[in-house]
Amino acid sequence: MRLHTRLLFMILAVAVLVLPALVSSGPQEEPTAGANRTDEPLVDQFSLQRAVSFADATALQWEQQRDCVTCHTNGLYLVARSKVSPASAENQRAREFARGYLNRYVVDKKTPSGQRGAVEGLVATTCFLTISDIGTDGKLSKDTRRALDHMWSLQDEDGAWGAWLKCGWPPFESDDHFGVTLAAVAAGLMPESYRRSDKAKLGLQRLAKWLGNNPPQNLHHKGMMLWAAKELRGLLSSGARKIWSQELLQMQRPDGGWRLVDLGAGKWKRPEDEADKLPSDAYATAFSIFVLRQAAIPADHPQLVRGLEWLRKSQRESGRWFVRSPKRDGKHYISHAATQFAILAFTSCGEEL
Repeated sequence: MRLHTRLLFMILAVAVLVLPALVSSGPQEEPTAGANRTDEPLVDQFSLQRAVSFADATALQWEQQRDCVTCHTNGLYLVARSKVSPASAENQRAREFARGYLNRYVVDKKTPSGQRGAVEGLVATTCFLTISDIGTDGKLSKDTRRALDHMWSLQDEDGAWGAWLKCGWPPFESDDHFGVTLAAVAAGLMPESYRRSDKAKLGLQRLAKWLGNNPPQNLHHKGMMLWAAKELRGLLSSGARKIWSQELLQMQRPDGGWRLVDLGAGKWKRPEDEADKLPSDAYATAFSIFVLRQAAIPADHPQLVRGLEWLRKSQRESGRWFVRSPKRDGKHYISHAATQFAILAFTSCGEEL
């Protein structure tokens, strides 16, 4: 009896050791990004790697659950990931998904449904993929060239994409300016051989015409122009670059941050919000630092140093930066865009993983 008891205990002990290994040997669930919550605790210590890991998880989750590309989540991710580690498997996966998404509508001629296949999605994805192509491989892929040709075919004669969704959701879906300037950023990175093509030449002429006829109405517009001017020669005079950079610097708050409501000329807020009571936010802070770096403001400029310190102190445990939606409570997806721009802000100032 005593022998049987001892054998039973031995069997149970082996089971305790072996069963977890057997269970864990199966396929693992992909990490989830989790909801954007205003009450998520701050991280104990800033980590760029944690931010990148969050961006990886949320981009993958968006692809799997939404099956599309959107500016705030896996679109800007293409830009940020190609800056941080272009050879990474995560970057290659996201690029493959973006190419496949575009090919559904450009090559396979799938009928758009809702926002899937809509003009803003196709144009923005093409631009993000162009930036990623150059950052990753130094050249355009065949898929991206084909998507660019399609993008120009969707352009209006005045140079914008008038069918771009404008649902009052800044900064990406409130006017035509974001799409045009994002295309200008991509255009500046296109190889000369592509820019000389008939479709590209006409598209670039129309872009220049639209930008000439539609001067920026707020600081976010000017920031996008500063980014585009770094890549597209002749877009801005040195005087305009200097003045707009100073205007952005002057909008920094005493705590070191910037605010979206200020970048949007006081309009990018909820109707019930009092502009003077809104705090600094991570989207405006990260965006401002990044575009100021594109305008050749040095990384050790005291105001950029203070801005980066504000971001370091504002990161959440998940690695993200939370930003309250300027339109309504719900998903707060602008937090994803803030995190992508924060990654770009830190890397543009020399921070490494």
